[in-house]
This record gives sequence, structure tokens and C-alpha cells, in this order.
Amino acid sequence: MTKIYIIDGSSLVYRSFHAIRDLKTSYGQPTNAIYGFTVTLIKLLKEIKTDHIVFAFDVKGPTIRHKTFSEYKANRKPMPDELSVQVPIIKKILNLFGISIFEQQGYEGDDIIASLVKRIKSESNRIYIVTGDKDMLQLLEQDIFIVNPGDGSIMDKEKFKVEYGVEPNNVVDIIGLAGDKSDNIPGLVGLGEKTALKLIKEFGGVKEIFANIDNVSPERLRLKLKEGEDTVYMGMQLGKLVDDIVLDVSLKDIKMATPDTSGILELFETLEFRNLSKSLKGLDFINEESYICEDMVGLSTGEVVAYETIVSNVERFKEICESEEIEKCGFNIKEKIIELKKKGIDFKMPFFDFIIAKHLTGKEIFEKDIFSCRRKYEKVLEDLKLKKLFDEVETPLVKTLAWMQSNGIKIDVDFLQLYSIDLQKEIDILQDKIFLLAGEIFNLNSPQQLATILFQKLGMPPGRKTKTSFSTDNSVLKELSNDYPIANMVLQYRETYKLNSTYIKGLIPHISKETGRIHPDFSQISTSTGRLSCSNPNLQNLPIKTEKGSEIRRAFTAEGNNVLYSFDYSQIELRILAHFSEDKYLIDAFNKDRDIHQEVSDALFSGESLFSVPIPEGIKDFRRVAKTINFGIIYGMSSFGLAQELNISVPEADTFIKEYFNRFPNVKDYINKTVQFVEKNGYVSTILNRRRYISEVQSQDKRQREFGRRAAVNMPIQGSAADLIKVAMNNIYNYFHTNNLKSRMVLQVHDELLFEVVADEEKEVYENVKKLMEEVMVLKVPLKTDVKKGYNYQDMVPIK
Repeated sequence: MTKIYIIDGSSLVYRSFHAIRDLKTSYGQPTNAIYGFTVTLIKLLKEIKTDHIVFAFDVKGPTIRHKTFSEYKANRKPMPDELSVQVPIIKKILNLFGISIFEQQGYEGDDIIASLVKRIKSESNRIYIVTGDKDMLQLLEQDIFIVNPGDGSIMDKEKFKVEYGVEPNNVVDIIGLAGDKSDNIPGLVGLGEKTALKLIKEFGGVKEIFANIDNVSPERLRLKLKEGEDTVYMGMQLGKLVDDIVLDVSLKDIKMATPDTSGILELFETLEFRNLSKSLKGLDFINEESYICEDMVGLSTGEVVAYETIVSNVERFKEICESEEIEKCGFNIKEKIIELKKKGIDFKMPFFDFIIAKHLTGKEIFEKDIFSCRRKYEKVLEDLKLKKLFDEVETPLVKTLAWMQSNGIKIDVDFLQLYSIDLQKEIDILQDKIFLLAGEIFNLNSPQQLATILFQKLGMPPGRKTKTSFSTDNSVLKELSNDYPIANMVLQYRETYKLNSTYIKGLIPHISKETGRIHPDFSQISTSTGRLSCSNPNLQNLPIKTEKGSEIRRAFTAEGNNVLYSFDYSQIELRILAHFSEDKYLIDAFNKDRDIHQEVSDALFSGESLFSVPIPEGIKDFRRVAKTINFGIIYGMSSFGLAQELNISVPEADTFIKEYFNRFPNVKDYINKTVQFVEKNGYVSTILNRRRYISEVQSQDKRQREFGRRAAVNMPIQGSAADLIKVAMNNIYNYFHTNNLKSRMVLQVHDELLFEVVADEEKEVYENVKKLMEEVMVLKVPLKTDVKKGYNYQDMVPIK
């Protein structure tokens, strides 16, 4: 008997979207739905043990049901933009897995499923429908099952009859009588599912109920049915699945084609799903032997050694690992450097890290022979002109990051613990005040309970509606905070609670008992732009926007008489924009060390302003507006985005952007040329030729195309800034080690490097780090670093 799985794709997409929140790539592509969907797909493929699987999707636009009832699904909000841009990628993933997709204009995915079931059901097939939609229960028959995607529970015909006391085909009768709120099918007012089931059990179905209407009691129910007969039959018509869609499909059409493993892994790389490739292990089409070389180290002597063998025989391999003549090739070399250092081995270059090669090329090459794998990567790096970036920047950076990670940063744990106590006292006071205003105690961390208090009990005007209640997110509460003190208190509570739970209690477990320092994991393979990421914990994301949040940085300190030095590139991305665009006004401003934001402000708002319309009311801080536009241009901000940021109208924001491009025409030319290049070639590059492929620019979906264009403009700028600081970090590493300095680099936060400096090395570190950073590359504008020093990360003073 052939097991066939038919998946309600649209339902799974929405479930994934709501299950995971705020997941994006470094270049801004939302991926929460994609990630959740893919994880579920892989899990499903491992569990079902069949290659007969197909997905059905809804198609945007009215369906045949709208002809019957124009208000059908009228209460459904349109698909959010951040989800719609993910759907094409989800479908691409299914195609790469070799899984067929069925959809048809005018019909819902449920109708496609019903028609597929009718077409392929037979005594030799067992069909499993994966969906959370109760309407689908009407399809239950012998050898046709419904699988709940949430808990994996399976409903069959007999189980349905026991649970509901009626036949599966009575689901349509239930919908007609009781309606369906989610689809806006009216039903009879005041008649719920319980009463509907009672009537069906008594009479057999809707037709039988109306044939015996005089026998229905009580009288008010009989009258309600008589008055609403048309509504009931209309509801049945809306609820019945269409099973006669013409589909040219046979059993072979729903069998998985050979998956494109390389394509899957390359897409995972683009989406920054770093750990998802390993989850493919266990699938029939994945060659398990391909993963074996991940645990091996290849030596240029021709020997291949299991890494565990090296770890357990350090004396035997010490000379080989520390040799500058023998190349070592393997995976995740940074982690090996750090681990072997603890065992007294200084793992030296040359080495070849497959993880770095995979990240740069976007190619996943698996070979049983580790040297064959290396040769193939070498060729791809050469073909893509990435060899120099790999050899001279990314490979040396492995050692640099291992050094910085091993250094760690000193933490004043006593300060953190005392600050946590203070924050907890503030949390308790805020809670008491909120409960007093609310008139009751409730779970402040429950959005649903909070919504009930604010919008039902206290009668505050609600904003956006969520799936379960009205939204209580921070943007809604900020709008209410001027008129309602309780809203402002909840905002204060949330900030304080998060600081204490995430940033203090979250940091303390990461403090090493041996060193008293935090040693975070810096990754050079986690973003498509090339920027470094930091995790366990993420020290690049410390709160700085509020005074209360900034206090946490006071815990990051120097040991003994050492002092912290911060070297921060000044407006590096705008300088790179000036370099790429060759805009003479921007270049002149940077060359003469003028305030670039003030420069733009003067151009837009001075007496000689280019504006042909009045400046919008409420715009007082012209420099802030100019700064917003400057950085907005880099990130491809639209008129709508700028309007939201500045709280002005879209036409006014559009005028700002147009006037900016009038003043800086070469910037507009650069953007246009970049978009034209990516549309023709499919990728963009940084100053060191780092590539990012952007397939979204060819999407049929307008929002997806616009997103791709914004990413194409931003990536060369942000990626070039990442290239630049990586080269600077490598140069600093070499300088410190060549000159045997005791000072050390302890943290990188995007455009800033933080050092713990030994007292008698301050002058040398200050002069040489500043010089190394500012002379790292020759651009059409000068590079500038702002330097600060202090005994903790918060109390730092500028050095002029």
C-alpha cells in the first residue's frame, strides 16, 4: 500500500510565520516563516518514510465562493508584507526538494486537496492530509486520514465518529448550521456547534432537519431554523470542498523528484541558516559518508587524521600543528585553534577552512576525500575571483578572531548582581503601581491578559487586532502613554524586566569562572554582507538607547591597572558611499572634514534650499532629518519608510528624497547602476569582491523585487565596511604579535574595536591602532577613527 502525504501549504506557512518571530538575515530578508516551514518539512520527510508527497497552496484573489457570498473571509486581513516576501522562497525550497506544488486561480488550497484526494484515492493508496483546518475533516474515509501539524495526532473516520457522534460528511452540515467565524460563514445567530451536532444526531443532516422541521423543539429553535434556511444552505455551499477541479495528475506526478542537494545547501547559506544543513542528515537522498570529512584534518603531507586523534595525542601532533610548512585543511578551524591552545598547541597557518570557503562561494561541496574537496573549493574560489579575499583576509581572520575570542572581556560581576537587585526593586514597584491602576493582579507578561485589562476593563482605545486579541506591543502603548499613565508604566516595566532578564541574568552565566571574563563566539560566516556576528552572548547588541540600558556597559571593564580603548570608524558607510558614487559634494565634505549630516541639512533647509515646497510642520531638528535621510539612502529607505521615521506624510518624505538626489546626483546614479548590474548579473560585490547573489530582483512579486533592489544597494556598502575592518583587525593582530604587546583586542562591534591596554603601552597602542585603521585602504575620501578611553565601557572619554 502506497502512503501519500498531501500538505496544506498555506496553513503550514502561516503556522510557521506565527510560531517564530523577528527572524531576519543580516541584509533584512525576513526568514521566520521560511525557517519554521523548512524545519517542519525536514522533520516530516524523516518521519513519513515515503517519497509520495505534494503541497497545495491558496492563490491570491477571489475564489468561487465569493460569487456565492461576497463577504466570504471578509474578516481576514491581507497577508503581511513580511510574510508575502517569504512565500516565493518557500516554494523554491519545495522545488529544490523535488516536491510538486499544486495551486489554481479561483480555488483554495483545500479544494485542490479535495480534488487530489478524489483523483488518486484507491484501495492500494493510504492518504494522509496534513492540515490544521477542521473543514478538511469532511474528507475522512477509509484509508484517508487527517494529520494535525501541531502535535502530529492522526484523525481517522472511526475516531471522528466516536468524538463527534456523526459522520465526516456531516461537517458541511455543521458549518451550515453553526457557521465558521474564521471564514466569515454566518450560520444561524446563537446556534453553536453543540446544538448543530445535537440536531444532526437526531435527524441525520440538514436536509432531514428541514424535512422534519415541525418535529424540531424547542419552538424558538424551530422558528430560527425556518427563518434562516437560506443562510444554512448557503453556509453548506461555502463549506463544502470542491473536489472536481480538473487536475492532470497521476501517482507518479506526486512522487518526489531527485532533490537538488547543492541548491538546497546553497540557499541555506544565502538565508544564513547555518545549522540547518546538518539537519538533512538522515534523509534518504543525503549521502551520510559525505559528512565524514567534517571530523577530519587533512595534512599537506598526504595524511588524513581524525581531529579527535589530534586532541587525544597532542604531543605527537604538536610539531605538525605548529609547523608553518605543513598546511592543515579542515572544518571550523577557529574552534580547533581555541581548543588546542588550551592544550598548549599554537595551531599555525597555513590552513584551509572549508567552512570559510563554503561561505564565500555559496557552494556546498561534499566529498569522501578531503583533498578532492579542497581542490574543488580552490577552483570555485579562483573562478569567482575570491581567492585573494579568501587567502589574504578571511583565512588570516580565523587566527585573529580566535585570539580575540580567547582574550575575552573582563566583567564586573558584582556590579551586575547589584544592578540586578536594583532593577528587580524597580520591577516590583512598577508592578504594584500597575496592579493598583488596573484594580487587580494579572500576568503582566501575557499580552492577552494585558489587552483585557487595558481595552475591556479600563476602556482604552484599542489599536491593531491580533489573532487572539488587540495588540499591546510597544508602538501601541507609546501612542497611549501620553493620555494613560498605566500604558507608560507598562513600557517602563517591559524595559526594566528585559534589561534584568535578558541582559543581566543572561550575561552572568557566560562569565568564565576561570578568567572572570566573557569569551563570546565571533563568527565570520553568519552574514551575507560579510559583517561579523557575535553570540553566546551577543555583545554587539548591548542596549545603549536609554540611560538605564547603557548602565550595563559599566560592567565591561579592564583588569587591574589596564584601561579600555575604543577605536570607532567615523561614518564609515557614508564614506564608502562617497567612494563608490564619486559624488563630488560628498567627497569634498569628507576631504575637508565637515559634518556630513550638517552638510546635507544645509543643502536641504538653508536659505538657498532647493525646496520648492514649505518645510513640513513639526520638522525642527534639520540635522536629524538629514542624518535619517543619509542612512536611509544606504539602506534603500522608501518614501513610506522615511515618512514613518520622521512622522511626516509620504509626499513630504518623497520630496525630501528627491531633493537629496538633486543635491547629490552621483548618489542616484550609483544606486541606478547598482540595480541595473544586479538585474543583469544576479549579484553585487564589495570593494574586495565579496559577492552576494540576489535572486529576489527577478521575482514576479513586486515587494520581493523592491526588497532585492534595496539589498543590492546596501550590500556593497555594508559589506565593504566589513571587508575594511577585517583587514584592519588582521593588521592589528600582526602588529601586536610582531611587537609582543601585552595589550589585547577584546571586542568588535560593527565599526568599533575595543582594546584592553596595558598602562605602559597606551601611547603605542593609541598611535599605531589609529594609524593601522585609518590607513587600511586608500579610498577617495579619508578614513577617520574616533578614539575614547576609560576604565569601563560606559565611562569613556574622547581623546583628541
